[in-house]
Amino acid sequence: MRDKEFRVILFWLFVAIFAATAILAVLSVPGWIPGVDHATRDKLFEGLIVEVVASVFAFWKQLTGKAFSDPPEVGGAWEYECIRDDETYKHGGTCQIEVKRGTFGWEFYLAGKRTWIAKRAEGEWDRKDLQAQLAWENTWGAFTGNDALRYAYSIKTQSHLVQGYGWASIKNDRGGVPVLMEGNFFQLPPHDPFYGFQRFRRLH
Repeated sequence: MRDKEFRVILFWLFVAIFAATAILAVLSVPGWIPGVDHATRDKLFEGLIVEVVASVFAFWKQLTGKAFSDPPEVGGAWEYECIRDDETYKHGGTCQIEVKRGTFGWEFYLAGKRTWIAKRAEGEWDRKDLQAQLAWENTWGAFTGNDALRYAYSIKTQSHLVQGYGWASIKNDRGGVPVLMEGNFFQLPPHDPFYGFQRFRRLH
């Protein structure tokens, strides 16, 4: 079931619960409806308490994101490449994604290693493997919708800390498991700011 359809069904379910709760509340108040004896009112009041508790629990699950559909299965090993917008430079490597449940819903941890860089010279890419691989990781990561990931990242070099922001959308999947994601990245000032296109391909 699609998330939008689920939300519509959930909305009308809560409307029905609200209407039933209102009716029970009226029936359980002494004197409002003639002909309802004390024992019946007690049973109606007990039913009202149970329904209110169940409704609050259901709303709490929705507010914490724990009743919505599971996030996309992006966990695992990936290879990636980032290309500067003017297509004169690119770099890449491998990364690992771990999906976990946070305080406010699903989030992910992303850690990678830059293993190569390439520069374009006269139309051809001159690629070099890095002897000292550059480690990086995200400082936060969140899912937006059913097919997009957004994150902030940091890279600690020998002389300074590089920070940036990136996002990627799922483009292809195999049996419901994402195998290709594409998006953009932004390396922030003051150290060599630039932006461009990025691509992730699943390794396994």
